[in-house]
Amino acid sequence: MAQERRNSQAGGRLSSPLEDGPVTRLHIGADRISLEVVSGSNWRRLATLEAGSLRSILQHLRHEPAKEDELEAAIAGIEDDLMPAIRSLPERRVLVTSAPEVWEIVRVAGLGGSSEVDLDIATVERLFNRMADVAYGTPAARLGIPSGRAFAASLLMLREVLHHGGFGSIMVMQSLPAATIR
Repeated sequence: MAQERRNSQAGGRLSSPLEDGPVTRLHIGADRISLEVVSGSNWRRLATLEAGSLRSILQHLRHEPAKEDELEAAIAGIEDDLMPAIRSLPERRVLVTSAPEVWEIVRVAGLGGSSEVDLDIATVERLFNRMADVAYGTPAARLGIPSGRAFAASLLMLREVLHHGGFGSIMVMQSLPAATIR
């Protein structure tokens, strides 16, 4: 099954269900971003790790579109909040979410139209580079990227989770099973 996932096209529809084993679920909220580790087969909660909040990221992004120094400050803040959680993740690196903020990133990347999308880190990096170009003065509309602070905060957070967490991609799903308490 892992081979099927590796062989699936980057950014395409997933061809197989999640394999058994720990899975990390990304939850995004204004007041709380968390990484919840669950078993892959029955979605039993193994651990919940705090990783900051969108509100704390938005404090660094004062302009629409964000300026380059604001992006740099936001990244530093995200890393400070994220790294303790990342160090506590299991070795196995599967990341999933149903967060509307990530679905917006999927839409901007042009990968919508499916109930499950494997959003790879290369696609997220391309979007980040477009956002950085906007921060340096290129009009956002010309690059097809939203200029809003909320989109910038979500994209920065996702980029840092993927990068520092060692995730090659994130499975974005319309809905996820509810986790049960161990």
